[in-house]
Amino acid sequence: MKRFVFKLQSLLNYKKHLEQMAKQEVAAAAAEVNACERQIENLKENRAASVLKLDDLVEKGVEAREFNLYHGFLTAMDRMIIDEQNRKHELEKILDEKRSVLKKRTIDKKAMERLRERRAEEYTRDMIREEQKELDEIAALKTAREITNGHR
Repeated sequence: MKRFVFKLQSLLNYKKHLEQMAKQEVAAAAAEVNACERQIENLKENRAASVLKLDDLVEKGVEAREFNLYHGFLTAMDRMIIDEQNRKHELEKILDEKRSVLKKRTIDKKAMERLRERRAEEYTRDMIREEQKELDEIAALKTAREITNGHR
């Protein structure tokens, strides 16, 4: 009995490769989103520490020039936090797009795998049918010989 050969195996392998690449891209995009979230948290922590430090300086008494420097620094920190939040939003959009691509690639691969399974099942059914025909033919020949040998 000959082995089953799926003629589209190279296409299936390619679709598996595309799915794997999409998984890697999703993982990389998710890592970027997580890194951006950590950056936002770090900026917020630094800003909070700077606010506490400024409050201490104000209690002790601080010159207007130094206060303006701290205030400018806090404003810059606020801007950096907003920029990072915007960046995170953009990275999340990219992540969603990559997830959509991954979903499509997974569906394509699964469809090809189902086709392969159906073809393998068809092949198995055909082979069983052929074997049954051969067995029936052998049985018919045996019966014919027995009848022929029995009449002589």
